[in-house]
Amino acid sequence: MKKLIALATIMAVMVLVAALAQAQSPANDLKPTFISPTPGLYVNGWPAFTVSYPKEWVEMPAVLPEVIFAAGAARPDLPPVLQIRVFAGLFPLEDWAKAFMHLGVPLFTDVKVLSDRPSKLKDGTPAREVEIEWVYQGAKRNDLLLAAKKEMTWVAIIVDADEGKLGEDVKRVAYSLTFQPDREKPVKVPPDVQAFLDMYCADWGNHDVRAVMEHFSDRFRDSGASKAYYEKWFRDPASPPQTGGTISASTVTVFEAHGNRAYIDGFWLFKAKADSDAVKVVMLWQQIINEHGQWRWFGNQK
Repeated sequence: MKKLIALATIMAVMVLVAALAQAQSPANDLKPTFISPTPGLYVNGWPAFTVSYPKEWVEMPAVLPEVIFAAGAARPDLPPVLQIRVFAGLFPLEDWAKAFMHLGVPLFTDVKVLSDRPSKLKDGTPAREVEIEWVYQGAKRNDLLLAAKKEMTWVAIIVDADEGKLGEDVKRVAYSLTFQPDREKPVKVPPDVQAFLDMYCADWGNHDVRAVMEHFSDRFRDSGASKAYYEKWFRDPASPPQTGGTISASTVTVFEAHGNRAYIDGFWLFKAKADSDAVKVVMLWQQIINEHGQWRWFGNQK
């Protein structure tokens, strides 16, 4: 009997120790959602941040290229309840509402800004909270927009209200946005991948659109946007490559190979023509593919 009690005690201690070890595992052990999805938790590569949402929500197709993740209740009569956007922007925090309207939600009508005020994330990071009202297919809805900025990169959380008004559950999802800079340490990549990144930066800086697009797979898809979509963007006179901007010094913070594909994330140093200081901008498109011995951007498709 004593041996059984002792054995049970040892097993209980082992279970407790394992549970504590799991609970205290460092944040940098988290893998981005694109690599290893966790129900109820979105994990971004760079900038390193997480967003929590109800576990019963399901991932949904992103509707715009800058939407990197969308999830919501499994109800076909609703648009995605949660959208996470990451994109570059030169505008200040207080202009977020205006910028969002400019980014465009062309399917919506009667869009009104109901409130627009400064806020903070849980860790004190400055943020902007905006509530908008809009009409979609005859139904009036409300959105809570919460935006925070890291360097030149915006992180925007957009949460749909289910019945036209914003409750505490909606705010909890938005304000779960948590930056985790301890997950942003550089990692080494294979020499051929580094060569691919260096050449991409060089062609981008030379404003050679044809050469830049050679770094994209013909099968590239980013939230539904094709290679042709981005070629059009690169040729836009207002785009950073066409206005003299350059990118350099690729810093990779996440790299994991999967056969002839690899997940990659990190940032470049971006320098506008008129600026003397370079700033960090997000490394877009998340996935590369090796085609006939050449690495190319593959996008965020599965």
